[in-house]
Amino acid sequence: MANVSRRNFLTALTSSVFGFGLAKNVKASPKKIGTTQGAFSIKIQKYNLLGKTGLKVSDVSCGAISFFEPNVLRYAYDLGVNYFDTAESYLRKKGESYVGQALKDVRDKVVITTKHGYSEREKIEKASIIKRVEDSLKRLQSDYIDVAMIHGANDLSILKNEELLAAYSQLKKEGKIRFTGFSTHNAKVTLKQALDTDFAQVILFIYSHLEGKEIEPLIQKVRQKGIGTVAMKIFAGGKHGNLKDFINQEVSYPQAAIRWVMSHPKVDTCIPTMSSYSHVEEYVAASGKSLRRDDLKMIAEYQRQASQHYCRVSCTKCLGSCPEGIAINDVLRYGMYFENYRIEKEAVRYYAELEENKKPLNCTNCAGYCEAACPYGLKVKDKLLHTHEILTV
Repeated sequence: MANVSRRNFLTALTSSVFGFGLAKNVKASPKKIGTTQGAFSIKIQKYNLLGKTGLKVSDVSCGAISFFEPNVLRYAYDLGVNYFDTAESYLRKKGESYVGQALKDVRDKVVITTKHGYSEREKIEKASIIKRVEDSLKRLQSDYIDVAMIHGANDLSILKNEELLAAYSQLKKEGKIRFTGFSTHNAKVTLKQALDTDFAQVILFIYSHLEGKEIEPLIQKVRQKGIGTVAMKIFAGGKHGNLKDFINQEVSYPQAAIRWVMSHPKVDTCIPTMSSYSHVEEYVAASGKSLRRDDLKMIAEYQRQASQHYCRVSCTKCLGSCPEGIAINDVLRYGMYFENYRIEKEAVRYYAELEENKKPLNCTNCAGYCEAACPYGLKVKDKLLHTHEILTV
């Protein structure tokens, strides 16, 4: 961390908003860089090596889970973003197509990651995996994928599947995949498991000021092994758009959150979703910037207002308490996509694809065991019922 040591930062957050115990070398934050200064004053300022892959990536990169205009991605590229993350499942496979349309003529200048999910209910076969990857290549209008990830691995037992390993091995030999890895919502388990496998060359995991601090020792270890580290869900639920105190502030909460994440010396890049031109400008403006005093105040205020309303995606404390076996964290994550990320159609689709016995269909008369188990004091039962209502069509 350049301007605030990590220890001083954590100490500051435990202090009151108006009485931070800050180190002397903390800088005051300048005015927020906005669109009024013009795109030409906003550029990526820092590039980092992605583990031992040899790939050099922008510190602020592009998550492409929700956008509908390929030119937004091209604009990100024009401002220096060179790492783009998508997935087969995003926007019903259109996400990959948009990435391909936007970047096909600069393909050799960008790093593209895409992800493929494998359900426990499906039979994993080498031929079908190869076909899915080749179909992704067609949509991406590319001969190769820089990083091909297993999507949403909650543990790495899937890497015991010989069909899967054979498929990715063949795709690598054919030059259709350069590097492999996985994304995860359960980094406490999977980062540790990744230390014992050579499959994971890049890992995408949840990391924010409200979620993920407990995995910092594991981030350190996987990066020491040479695994590339990519942070997602960096805005801690993205509730700032629904909190009036965070509108039209001189300090941008997203920029503060980005600077917090990238202050970790072992995080190579982060991938906030860039859904609009204004997102691109706002997020890129945080590139290469050190964490500042005003950022700490903004983050502390966000924590004060959002902490008891944000379901930590990687937390599984409540799951064992539910007599119905509801997928509580998945349900509430889809609710977050709907209400905070504003990707309503995708959230409804994800929820519809969830197994019926994993939905909160019988919660009304439950005693609320999940709430008793929640270490953050969330009204989990009410949130489940509300989420089911808004996502059921």
